[in-house]
Amino acid sequence: MAKPQIINPPNRLKSKVSMGGPGAVDPERIARAEAAVEKMTANYLDWVETDLKKLETELAALKPGAADTADRTQAIYRISHDIKGQGGSFGYQLMTEVGALMCRYIENMDGDPTQEDINLMALCYKSMRAVISGRLAGDGGEAGRMVLDGLGRVAEKVKAVDGL
Repeated sequence: MAKPQIINPPNRLKSKVSMGGPGAVDPERIARAEAAVEKMTANYLDWVETDLKKLETELAALKPGAADTADRTQAIYRISHDIKGQGGSFGYQLMTEVGALMCRYIENMDGDPTQEDINLMALCYKSMRAVISGRLAGDGGEAGRMVLDGLGRVAEKVKAVDGL
């Protein structure tokens, strides 16, 4: 077996960013951008609360075999995708992780969701709700790891049952 060759590509970005002079990164601009993100972080809890209410409404109406199942599943996916994208940006990495798990699960479903699929989506929703209610910022620590581990195991079991 041949030894693998490690190739280190050149860092072209470094040559395009200068420290000082025309076109340089302005530390004051970076500070203003960080302050703007910090200001928006205060609004995140309101935004995510709105998304969670939408998610709750869609999940409550989602029924296996109903005529609107595909539309509702896509709405649940879009809302979860938004939550996934915003969570880490505003200090709630656990929301990003649970949202990503929900998105991956929906992406990998074969056809319309079964009741077991819906139950798993509802469990993801309840986990997101718990993260926000408990203000589990960051990765949620040990509680966050337990949530993700548990959700992952449930998702695997549901897939195993659906695959039979």
